[in-house]
Amino acid sequence: MQNARFILGESPVWQEGESSWYCVDIVGGTIHKQDTHNNITTQRNSDYVSNIVCSQRGFLVSQENRVFHTCKNFKHDKVLCTIDQPTSMRTNDGSVGPDGKYWFGTMEKHPSGLNGKIYSVDAKGTLLVQGEDIGIPNSFIWLDSTNLLITDSYLQKTFKIELLENGTLDWKNRKIWLDLSATKGTPDGGALDEDGNVWLAIWGAAVVNQYSNEGVLLKSIKLKALQPTSCAFGGVNMNELFITTANEGMSANQLKLYPESGMLIRLDMDVKGRKLPVFKYEEVKC
Repeated sequence: MQNARFILGESPVWQEGESSWYCVDIVGGTIHKQDTHNNITTQRNSDYVSNIVCSQRGFLVSQENRVFHTCKNFKHDKVLCTIDQPTSMRTNDGSVGPDGKYWFGTMEKHPSGLNGKIYSVDAKGTLLVQGEDIGIPNSFIWLDSTNLLITDSYLQKTFKIELLENGTLDWKNRKIWLDLSATKGTPDGGALDEDGNVWLAIWGAAVVNQYSNEGVLLKSIKLKALQPTSCAFGGVNMNELFITTANEGMSANQLKLYPESGMLIRLDMDVKGRKLPVFKYEEVKC
C-alpha cells in the first residue's frame, strides 16, 4: 500500500478496462487512480468532486452543483446537467441504477438538518427530484431492479426504497433497513456481493460490516482507520474490497490509534462482488 493521505476519501470504483481503481478526495478536490501495483496518481483537480462512476466512454462525475462526463484521459468534459441550489450545497454519493440512470444526492457543505435532495438524471440530461428532506445522502446500493438502499448519515439510518413503475422513488413510504442512531457508528457508502449481501463502511466505528439482504449483521471487518467512508468490489476476479477512508476532524491521538485513517485499503476477500452497471453516454468524442 502506498502511503497516501486523503482528507475525505470517497467513491471507490473499479475500472475494468484499465484494471485500476479510482476514487476522490472531496475536501482535497482531487480524483485519483490506483493501479494493481498500488501506485497512486492524481488524475485531476476538481473542487468538491464527490462521486465518480464508470461510463461507456469514460466517467460520470458529480461536482458541487453539476454532473459532467469526462473521457478516460480526463479531458473533453461535457456537462450533463446542473443543479439549481445555493452555494452552501454540494453533491454527495451516487450510483448508476439498473434503469441506466444516474442516481445521486445533495447535501449542505456544513450539514445542519435535512436539507438535501435525491435526484436522478438520464443520458439526455433530464434531471428529476426523487426525494427531499435528507441530511447526508449515501450508499445508493441497488438490491435489485426495484429496491434501492439510501443512507442518511445525518440520521445514522439506511432506508430501503421501492422504485415504482413510473420511474419514481416511493420516497414517502421508505422503510428503515438499518438503524445505528443509538451507536457511535454511522452507515456510509457500500457495495453488494454476488450473494446479495450488503457491505457498508461504518464511519466512526473503524469497521466495514456485511449485512444480509434484510439488514441482519453477518460479519464485521475491523480496520485501522476510524472513519471508513465507502467500499467497492473489484480486481481481476472481483474478489478485492477497496475501502476509502477519511482523517477529517481527527485528533492527533485518534490518528495515532488509527494509523490508516485517510488511506486507501485493499483486502482480498472470500466472496466476489457484483459488477456495477455503467452509464451509457455517447455524446462525447473521446
